[in-house]
Amino acid sequence: MPPSSEKYKPKKSIMKIAVKPQKSTATLARSVHSTGASHDKEQHTGTAVKPAKPRQKISKRHLLIVIHRLVVIASAFQYIFISVAATWRTVQELRAMPNPTEAFEVYSASLIATYMGNGLIHDSPLVQNDLDGDTSPRDYVVFLESETKTSTEGCSEVPLFNSDIYNYGFLSLGYDKMVNDTAYTNTIVSELELVTIVIDCSFTQLQRGDISAVRAFNLLRSMKDHNEMYVATVSLSVQDYRIRARKKSGPALVGMLTLVDDMRSETVERFYIVATAYLSQRNLELLVYEFVGITEDSYMELRSIPRDPLTESVDHLITARERGFYDGDDQSNIRYMYFLLESDAVKALTLWEWLGEPVIADSWAWVHGIHLVFAMQTMFSLVVLFLVMYQNFLAGKIWIGDPFASFSTTTVILRGAIVVVTWYVNSFWTLFEFAMSNAAILSGTEIIRVHEELVHADVLVVYLSVVAIISSVIRERIPPSIAIFLFEIIHKHRLVFIRICPPVLQEIVNYSNNVFSLAGSVVSRASAVHFATAFPIPEKDDTFLAASFFPKISMLGMIVVYALMRKAYWYLYPEDKRQKSSKSVAEQSSNADDAVVLKGDLTNFEVSTGAKLQARFGVISDYRNYVYFKGMKFASADGVYCSGYVIVNGKYLMRSEDLPAVAMMKLVNTRFSNVHVYEVDGNNVKDTARLVYPDTLCWDDLWRLNVTVLL
Repeated sequence: MPPSSEKYKPKKSIMKIAVKPQKSTATLARSVHSTGASHDKEQHTGTAVKPAKPRQKISKRHLLIVIHRLVVIASAFQYIFISVAATWRTVQELRAMPNPTEAFEVYSASLIATYMGNGLIHDSPLVQNDLDGDTSPRDYVVFLESETKTSTEGCSEVPLFNSDIYNYGFLSLGYDKMVNDTAYTNTIVSELELVTIVIDCSFTQLQRGDISAVRAFNLLRSMKDHNEMYVATVSLSVQDYRIRARKKSGPALVGMLTLVDDMRSETVERFYIVATAYLSQRNLELLVYEFVGITEDSYMELRSIPRDPLTESVDHLITARERGFYDGDDQSNIRYMYFLLESDAVKALTLWEWLGEPVIADSWAWVHGIHLVFAMQTMFSLVVLFLVMYQNFLAGKIWIGDPFASFSTTTVILRGAIVVVTWYVNSFWTLFEFAMSNAAILSGTEIIRVHEELVHADVLVVYLSVVAIISSVIRERIPPSIAIFLFEIIHKHRLVFIRICPPVLQEIVNYSNNVFSLAGSVVSRASAVHFATAFPIPEKDDTFLAASFFPKISMLGMIVVYALMRKAYWYLYPEDKRQKSSKSVAEQSSNADDAVVLKGDLTNFEVSTGAKLQARFGVISDYRNYVYFKGMKFASADGVYCSGYVIVNGKYLMRSEDLPAVAMMKLVNTRFSNVHVYEVDGNNVKDTARLVYPDTLCWDDLWRLNVTVLL
């Protein structure tokens, strides 16, 4: 029917009525005040609303809305916690603060204790059963393959067995060299002769094929009394050392020797031996060192025992096994590990424990400080929300808003863009470090400690920005509760999701194995014992990074499916059809006439502020855009709040983000920023805005924040 028809004239005049702040208006506001959220389709009543009863029973729908909004508030607290944790980790990285000492690895040899028995070495099952009590020297190695099987050929059931290291020729020469070089201070070993060499095939590093740590058990007998027998455990590792007084550094062969004659002993003879310049000298010179302590940066400090104290100086040496990677001098993730000599006989033979701490340094970590700003913004949003909720509670209303509503879609997308820029400035180090940590767990190659909070916060911000883009494109609101808690679930179980996708898992494991094989790949050809140390990272691989973050990329697909399903649902079951089905024919006819008139009209609130309620999408809870009463169209309380506005003490409509600026103007008593407010008269908003001056609002006004329906 044409717009000029008589039927439409009365309706147009209704829209021009200004609601006065009278008693009837207050009753009207209470009647149409939005207490929940629904889809952004227009709601229409069109009939007179009966006066509210003193006590109304909360409907199931409203109860569900309240519960959902409480979950959204919980997700806001979760977001703040993640951001603050990332900020604290940023400070730790910038200061290179020490981490707690931990046990990184424990190498074990489980069979040797069984063969050594529980008493004297001479009475052990190895000597009495496998050697038939004969203690004469042998020229072969005894390999312990199981509790009931020994051999002289090798560890037949170990696929990665290295015969170049674990053979009699190499091990016996090494033992003789050690005895000769340390005889000046270790007279006990010089009085013993080698019976045979024993290798425990269950030794952890032997099983792995890792020759950066070698352990052998030397069965010895006294030259004076052949029944007096010992087992000397020799453990060798090539690791980094420094002599700061001489400015010397490089790889050193560090070993420990423990001497046991009775497995019941609680104390054993033990000492350290070190050969500096391991790779640069053809003939090694072993010296005996004594333990001094552990430095603050997890280096083991040793003091040399010179052969001739009159002509040779005492050296203070620090050494550690450095494992990890670095990118130039600015960024590194290195574990400094050391081992201590065990005093218990059984532990000295069966365990080799590596202690230490990870040192994570990143000179560019300051870029993550942006999360402190994000956390403070979210805290401010929660404070405003709680003030509005409190004012509603005093008025006898239950209203719970969305703390993320004050952030526009543009703001959320801009946050993600800022984080991506910080990644670029940081050379994507944080992402690569986190991906390598996950890869090390999946491949079982290394233990890499990272400050997971940094990546957690970074990826969450970028993820929310992408979700906001998806919401804007599909034009469906994505609740923060779903977006954030789905992210948390995927993040916590990310390794599980990777393991159930074999191609992705294989890509990650292959890259990890290739990268960690770089450490010592050159020096392994120049030395019998492998030198594994920290290494520079290769060029970052985009495929590897994409595979590492595959669960989160897949999660975005889930968000797209969720938004499309909502879109299809609202298309098949529009809101107005579902409401009409519960009304009488007369009501449906009247409401339909009103809806035709009002559907295309904007409220005075929208005209004055420029906010478009129906165009509000992003990471935000669903809510009712409009409410209708007696043929008049109101912006709902949720619509006003989610557009970023609050009503200050019932007098002014102001953007919530301008509240800090107003507070600062009052503190300094100077208007340094143009802040505009709209005067509110009952449920009506004036068309023109006015500037805020330091004396426009009092301090008490700033605490009295509320929202209501507005024409």
